Amino acid sequence: MRHFLLLLGFWVVLTGTASAQDASCSADGLTAIYDIQGDDRRSPFVSEVVKTQGVVTGVFLGRDKLDGLFMQAPVGDGDSSTSDGIFLKISSRSDYADLEYQVGDLIQVEAKVIERNEMTQLDRIVNLTNCGSGQEIMPRLLLLHIANENLEQYEGMLVRFSGEMTVSESYNLGRYGELVLSSLGRLYQPQNSQKNAIENSLRRLILHDGSTVENPEPIPYTGENPVRLGYTVRSPTGVLSSYGLSAYRLEPTEEIIFEASNPRQAKPDEVGGTLKVAGFNVLNYFTTLKERGADSELEFQRQEQKLVASFVAMDADIVGLIEIENNGDEALQSIVDAINSELGDDVYSFMPDPATGVGSDAIRQALIYKADKVSVIDSFSDGSTVHDRPVVAGTFETPDGEVLTVIVTHGKSKGGCPAAGDVDTGQGCWNLRRSAQAQAIVDFAGDIVAEVGDADVLVVGDLNSYNQEDPIQIMKAASFENLEERLPLEDQYSYVFAAELGTLDYAFASPSLSAQVTGYDVWHINSDESRIYDYNLEYNPEYLYELSPFRSSDHDPVIVGVELK
Repeated sequence: MRHFLLLLGFWVVLTGTASAQDASCSADGLTAIYDIQGDDRRSPFVSEVVKTQGVVTGVFLGRDKLDGLFMQAPVGDGDSSTSDGIFLKISSRSDYADLEYQVGDLIQVEAKVIERNEMTQLDRIVNLTNCGSGQEIMPRLLLLHIANENLEQYEGMLVRFSGEMTVSESYNLGRYGELVLSSLGRLYQPQNSQKNAIENSLRRLILHDGSTVENPEPIPYTGENPVRLGYTVRSPTGVLSSYGLSAYRLEPTEEIIFEASNPRQAKPDEVGGTLKVAGFNVLNYFTTLKERGADSELEFQRQEQKLVASFVAMDADIVGLIEIENNGDEALQSIVDAINSELGDDVYSFMPDPATGVGSDAIRQALIYKADKVSVIDSFSDGSTVHDRPVVAGTFETPDGEVLTVIVTHGKSKGGCPAAGDVDTGQGCWNLRRSAQAQAIVDFAGDIVAEVGDADVLVVGDLNSYNQEDPIQIMKAASFENLEERLPLEDQYSYVFAAELGTLDYAFASPSLSAQVTGYDVWHINSDESRIYDYNLEYNPEYLYELSPFRSSDHDPVIVGVELK
């Protein structure tokens, strides 16, 4: 479409592809982009109509994109406190929406200055002229962790982040087409690891998809090499746009190519020993539909298939389950039957409930085991009121008479904060409760040892505490070894929240058992995967579902090798 404007007594044809400067492109009355941006988060020209010019650096036209383009002053002012770039909104209803815009076009525009989504913009165009093409803007080279405190000064500008950046979160990939990138490697929860001294907030950047569409189809970065946390990209380039979720967004202007730096592992690492014990939070495995787990029979089948694939690949002799429905034996029988069906034999059994019960919460802990590898001597539960769900334990005996007690626990969540009392003082809400629960586990283990006469105890479960926090220190102070500490520091995580790695799922060995542990692994099949690969049907395209262990839960399973002597 062509547009005809009456300017200075001449009819001017706008096609957006002019190769020479238009006669109507006068410097008279121009306000430079860097003056519009100003040296504060808000423009000093908000609600005013201004005339400015700039070189197009990124085109994102259409309702399925950002409805506009980015333009940048050909020559900046050299002031480090002001940005040389700005976003120009060209809605699909605009008279200028059908023009052709290309990177390198020099355009003049008269429009209103507004603030939207924490970003200074030009909107409600009064006049727009293409002044020529072939202009070049070189991206500003930035080091994220050095520049992040002052990224406002680059808002709307073409930038290139120097060096390697790592994918640290994919939670909103399917919903908004976003990934969180970080400099200097992955982000670790401060209460979990002091691996990186630089504050995490300075190392975050949101890689956007240049679109405002929710639930984009296709979902970006899910092609032949679907992105995974820990993947890396070198020198991502684009325009810096809005601020939100504690990070700026980068709208790519060049292809993003990821390096598969953290590939999937089809099976966990070998842990040795003659007995393999695992702990696994199965993310609300409910046979009752429309409760906490699956909402339909199809979702339940998808959930169960993924879990079964995980159990078969782990091949553990004893597994402590967390977040399985507390509906008698129904859910337990269901998962055991499903595993045995896949294996083609009655390999697994489940431990009967202790005489002291498993409580009345909607979810519970439980134990399943290979009947040809161990037998149940006794079962226990700790019904102390300090627990939200009774801690469950089973004492097992091998065919050659060796004895091992496995305790399964699930600590109080950090959410649902009280108005007063056990509030967040740096370790999340309910830390006092979780600390008391840890001490109760220690006492419970002592009682079992006294009763069965064998000191070999393994505690597995989701303690909802990071490994520098009080509950973990209480376990260690009681001489339980945190087996995770046998792993390299970068591998010490089982869960990702707000782009930060942390451990919530543990295995603790009693002093006598510690020397008999032959290996330990956290199998990262879930924390590093996007939720678009789980069993849910909402927002997850059918073509992404695969019958595999990956994203069978949101927690990684932990696996321990034991050589009982």
